[in-house]
Amino acid sequence: MTTKKTQKPKKKQRRGVPAYLTDQSGESIPKKYVQDYDVERQMELESVVKEWLAERERLEKLADRTMASASYLEALRGTAMAERGNMQITSFDGLMQLEITTAWRIILDDRAIEAKHAMVEYIKKGLGDVKNVAERQAVLAIIEDTFTPTQAGCLRNGMVVRLLNYKILAQEWQDACTLLRAAMQTIRGKSYLRVKTRTSTRADWEMIRLDMNSCLPEDDS
Repeated sequence: MTTKKTQKPKKKQRRGVPAYLTDQSGESIPKKYVQDYDVERQMELESVVKEWLAERERLEKLADRTMASASYLEALRGTAMAERGNMQITSFDGLMQLEITTAWRIILDDRAIEAKHAMVEYIKKGLGDVKNVAERQAVLAIIEDTFTPTQAGCLRNGMVVRLLNYKILAQEWQDACTLLRAAMQTIRGKSYLRVKTRTSTRADWEMIRLDMNSCLPEDDS
């Protein structure tokens, strides 16, 4: 098996290479003592970072202008953004759409521990006669998963709502749900700005992705 050698590219002609380069220890090294590759990687990455920072600044300005457009159109039609921070505006031809959605997170105080304990105890007592151990464990696992926080330290909204919506009328369960609701605090999370287009009013919406990774060419090899 032969290994194909890659041809070395022609080194770029650079201007403004400093006479001294700083290494990872913070020491200033005269350029003549620095290997050519190390000089090249320093200068090339400085160029890349400069371009990325410029693009980041440009995207921030684009976000500001887009939000200003959304506020302008909302004010023009005489409505305000929904209380939960969501809005959607579609163009007259139905082919363009601007959408703002806001994520909300649930955090709990110490009363949630008591609510969880009451729910677990009720389930254990209520399912005491169930022979199938797997069924008992499945219900308990739902409660455990509901009270397991995400990496951000919050609960999953959908799981909490599902737990509270179970049609269990027993007083012990209802008391636990009341305690859980009292322990809940909903806080505003990150807002998401999306611009979508479609080719016809019958076609699906496609989001315009301002994501560098989505711009990379696919590897067909």
